[in-house]
Amino acid sequence: MAWTTPKTWTSEPLTSVDLNTYVRDNQNHLKDRIDSSASRVVSGTRNYSTTATEWVDVDARELSLTLQSHGADLLLGFAGAIHHSRDSRATYFNIAVDDSNYFSDEGITQFHNALQHEVFRFKPLSFVVLIPGLSPGSHVFKLRWKTSRDNSATIDIVTTHPQFWAKEI
Repeated sequence: MAWTTPKTWTSEPLTSVDLNTYVRDNQNHLKDRIDSSASRVVSGTRNYSTTATEWVDVDARELSLTLQSHGADLLLGFAGAIHHSRDSRATYFNIAVDDSNYFSDEGITQFHNALQHEVFRFKPLSFVVLIPGLSPGSHVFKLRWKTSRDNSATIDIVTTHPQFWAKEI
C-alpha cells in the first residue's frame, strides 16, 4: 500500500472515502514499514569456509533475505565469529542487493588476524550498513565474502550462531 499525500481540508463534508484514503490507508502504510523486516540465524554441523579471492555468497540459501520494501531506507546487519588461516591477511565482507554488490571496492568491512597466535581463533565480527532510498518492491540481500591470496576464511556456525538481518526504517 502506498502513501497518499494528506488532503488539505476546506469546508467540504468529510466522507468515508476520505477517511479511508487519508487516515486508514496511510496508517496501514506506516505500519507495513514498521513490520517490514527479515532475519536469519544460522547453525549447523560444519562451518562456512572459503579461499575465494573474488566475491562469493557465504551461503546463498541460509544467508539470503527477501524483503518487501516500501521505498524507505533500510538497515542491514551481520553478527558472527570468524577466523582465517594466515596472519597478516584479510577477509572482506560485502552485501549483494538483488545479486549486485552494494559496495564496488573491498566491501563494507574487513577482518584481519595481525599476529600468528590469533590464527585459527574465532573472533567476533559485526557490521550494520544503511541502504538509503531503496526502491519499493521485493529485494534479495545476500552476505558475500572474499579473502586475500593464500588464505582460508571460516565463519563459525557450529558453536556460535551468526545472524543476518534487514529492517526497513
